[in-house]
Amino acid sequence: MAPIQAYHRPQTMTEALQLLARPGLRTALVAGGTSLVPRLDEQEIDEVVDLQGLCPAGIQDGGDRLTIGALTPLQALAEHPAVPPLLKEGALREGPNTFRHQSTVGGVIAGADWESELLAALLVHDAVVTLETPAGTHTLNLADYLSEIAGQLQNAIIVEVTVAIGGQVGQARVGRTPLDTSIVAALARRDERGELRLALTGIAATPRLIAPDEIEALDPPGDFRGSAAYRREMAAILSRRAVAQLDEASVTNH
Repeated sequence: MAPIQAYHRPQTMTEALQLLARPGLRTALVAGGTSLVPRLDEQEIDEVVDLQGLCPAGIQDGGDRLTIGALTPLQALAEHPAVPPLLKEGALREGPNTFRHQSTVGGVIAGADWESELLAALLVHDAVVTLETPAGTHTLNLADYLSEIAGQLQNAIIVEVTVAIGGQVGQARVGRTPLDTSIVAALARRDERGELRLALTGIAATPRLIAPDEIEALDPPGDFRGSAAYRREMAAILSRRAVAQLDEASVTNH
């Protein structure tokens, strides 16, 4: 790895976007640094742009939706009283305490790890991502963002995400140990209108929303933790368990 040539800490979003869009330079964005710094030896980066002070941090309760700033630490997400339980647990599962105090919500969205239960929780809570681009502010559903990450993040900066709250939720996972990163996880939510949203981890390049009748057609990537056939079978079993929890909650509430 060649040494990084320059470090920038812009004072305005316009300046940050201009730095990001310069041709001929491989520029990386950094917020908490938990994704970039440990992998510097694997990266080909010329310059770094530090977003601290530019993107918002914190959580705002807007009634039926929460607005979460991109620089909000995962630990703050886990501790905030208005954050739905699936998001709290997803934040806790991203890593140990020291990691969660440094890592940010925007970093998790940008990283789009295929095993991230926090991303799956954001999906079932109907997350909408806001990006700042040279052409202005752009919003899109998290599911659409995850379908084309490279294109969405080209010369763009994640500034916030909003999520729906309320509804009934269920979850099921399988891992080598209870505290290990899940091999496959299924998260489900039924909103006040009765609409079901089901998200799976460990079955595609990123967590994804899926209809129950699409699971048999999945072709997950296999690795040392689970073959494609194992992941597909677990996706079906865990999805049924997560959705069954919604039905149990509905009976209990009535």
